[in-house]
Amino acid sequence: MLPTEMDEGRSPGAGLAHPALRDALLRAVSHHCPHWLASHREDLVQSAMVRVLERERREGYEAVRTATYAWKVAYSVVVDEIRRRLRRAERPIESVGEPVAPESSESGIVAQERGAALRLCLASLAAPRRVAVMLHLQGHRMDDGAELSGWDVKRYSNLVYRGLADVRRCLTSKGITS
Repeated sequence: MLPTEMDEGRSPGAGLAHPALRDALLRAVSHHCPHWLASHREDLVQSAMVRVLERERREGYEAVRTATYAWKVAYSVVVDEIRRRLRRAERPIESVGEPVAPESSESGIVAQERGAALRLCLASLAAPRRVAVMLHLQGHRMDDGAELSGWDVKRYSNLVYRGLADVRRCLTSKGITS
């Protein structure tokens, strides 16, 4: 069994410092984490800590303070992160607005023209619609986009759909169709 706050002379929930639990989670996450996700280990440990503390709050202190449970939580957090990244291939934010290197083929030129037209149409949107549409185009789900933007899901979805309609109209007026 992991050392608990009781062992350290504190009452359950007496503070946020859980060094023994965090160390156990760090070891478990490090064991399960693939090398390409190594730079995010600290984030994964924090996610695991949140899961453990939430369950501790719901079910009681002693229900979650075992090494086996810490190991399972770490495994679950790592697998969830891998699935999330595979579901939505992520790119660094710096590369989103960068122009693509010119291609010599006609299709490359057409793609560049469409990209330039899309950027102009996005720039013409009102700021809230532009933010919502860009989050949508980056692959965020409705609930994720709403959380990132600070709006409720209903407002976010309205901004996305109206913004996409505006972008379609703008692209059509520039002679670009699907």
